[in-house]
Amino acid sequence: MSSHTTGPAAVTTSVKHQPAQPYSADPRDTPYESCSPLGKALVLAFVLVAIGYLAWRTTTINQEHPIFSWLVYGAEAYGVLGAFVHVFIMWRLTERTAPPAPKGLSVDVFVTCFNEPVNMLRRTLLLARDMDYPHQTWLLDDGNRDEMRELAERLGVRYLRRPDNTHAKAGNLNHALGYSSADFVAMFDADHAPRRDFLCKTLGYFLDQRVALVQTPQEFFNLNSFQHRLRKSTGRLWTEQALFFKVLQRGKDHWNAAFFCGTCAVVRRSALDQIGQFAVGTVTEDLHTSIRLHKAGFLSVYHAEPLAFGIAPAQVTPFLAQRIRWGQGAMQVLRKEGVLLTPHLTLAQKLNYFASITTYFDGWQKAIFWMAPCVVLLTGWLPIDANGWVFLCWFIPFFVLSMASFEELARGYGNIFYTEQYNFARFAAFAWATLGLLLGPRKFHVTNKAMTQKQHVLFQLLPQWGLIALSGAAIVWELYCYQETGAPYLPE
Repeated sequence: MSSHTTGPAAVTTSVKHQPAQPYSADPRDTPYESCSPLGKALVLAFVLVAIGYLAWRTTTINQEHPIFSWLVYGAEAYGVLGAFVHVFIMWRLTERTAPPAPKGLSVDVFVTCFNEPVNMLRRTLLLARDMDYPHQTWLLDDGNRDEMRELAERLGVRYLRRPDNTHAKAGNLNHALGYSSADFVAMFDADHAPRRDFLCKTLGYFLDQRVALVQTPQEFFNLNSFQHRLRKSTGRLWTEQALFFKVLQRGKDHWNAAFFCGTCAVVRRSALDQIGQFAVGTVTEDLHTSIRLHKAGFLSVYHAEPLAFGIAPAQVTPFLAQRIRWGQGAMQVLRKEGVLLTPHLTLAQKLNYFASITTYFDGWQKAIFWMAPCVVLLTGWLPIDANGWVFLCWFIPFFVLSMASFEELARGYGNIFYTEQYNFARFAAFAWATLGLLLGPRKFHVTNKAMTQKQHVLFQLLPQWGLIALSGAAIVWELYCYQETGAPYLPE
């Protein structure tokens, strides 16, 4: 017979003397979804083959055309290094469950606007006002419009405007903080309408006093926008931002590097006060503020459940303008914050932020890759000096493994075919945005309303049309050379 006490009495006694554990939002205490066994095998094979491929490629530089050859090699090396960092980010994805929201928290809800239509604001304000959990809703009008004041009065929400537009959205939010006394602030853009349970699903994370920010995904209800693709044969919807909000932010969250995206988020007021309110001096106050919060030692939380829905850019022009603004802001943040050199971020946070900021340099990499065939066909210059069969023996495994690893790590949200289409659409916008790193801060200009939509689209897509025309001319030239000489064009 066992000497240990058994039965209900023993269970009751053990539970009674167990101290209550405070809630922790620390990623180290949070469950996560790891990469699948197949994914791990593919990634390991890709890493080994990629390292071998890059090492072998250093022996194939064409010394007759070294600049062109090194540019192509540099684009390949940049891609591999970026892939390694994204493997690190996407390897583990947090799986968070929202704790119940505690009672008695004071919450202000800020809805920012500038020149959006009244009907859009009416929908957002109604849904923000009617959210569960006691709160006060504010309309922060940077457009100083009387119709917005009247709308706020009719809906019973507070209205605030300021005498100038200094520091754009960040300045608008900071101005409102001077009138707000709530301990927590939820933020929505004019087009993002929240669900009733938004606050109930996010405030519980702040039980951990170290949490400064809770970010939720940006989802959209206009599924016919430029960034949405519906495959009619399967009925499956793909969006250009799905990989970021479904996978990358969860991976960043595992390293306490999930960042503020400007809307659909809640922030602790005392944390903002500690870093000097929302960061100003860049056009991406969200990313900038996140870095400062993490530098101050706070935790961020990414709650992956969609709790608000907005309007995505309907056409290519606003889509590209938005990406240019994001890219310019990222360059400004890189100049101001020294992400890689600061001692106040962990190595994992540095890698996560650096990956997000430098993604805009992909524009130059894609341009080099897409220009290379044109250069080869028109000039006869070859970037690789190697036997063709040897090259294929290295390149095919490298290429296949990189694609397979990406799809596995993306958890079904990758889609190489669609991704490359959007890479082509935005490569010039990304490249243009990166010039801010060398030329300093660049002011973001609103689209010229005097230019027609058709004219502006043609202007925005001029690099793409130019590349298509150049590729066509290169193919025609090569066909002509074959017809005349029976061999590809080679310089004398």
